[in-house]
Amino acid sequence: MKKQWQMVGTTLLILVIVVFSWLNVQKVTVNFGITYVTMPLVIILVVSVLIGMLIAVSFSMMTILKLKNELKKTKQNLEVNKNMRRSTDKKSSEQKG
Repeated sequence: MKKQWQMVGTTLLILVIVVFSWLNVQKVTVNFGITYVTMPLVIILVVSVLIGMLIAVSFSMMTILKLKNELKKTKQNLEVNKNMRRSTDKKSSEQKG
């Protein structure tokens, strides 16, 4: 049932994209400062969305890598603390015995 809903959602998304593309086929001119480019509006919109997604993914990856590094350090500290506790417990049990 879940796959069927995914298929329905995907189909609706594709339909919306097709209608959106069909409604935005007029050509527009974009000024890049150095040059002018004329192309369909839908291409400019799609490229803009893709660039935005790329920027968002880049920032997300930086955060993920930072958190992974922090997790690695925390795990190392935890292991060191466990080893210290074991050696302390072992010494105290030897002194009692």
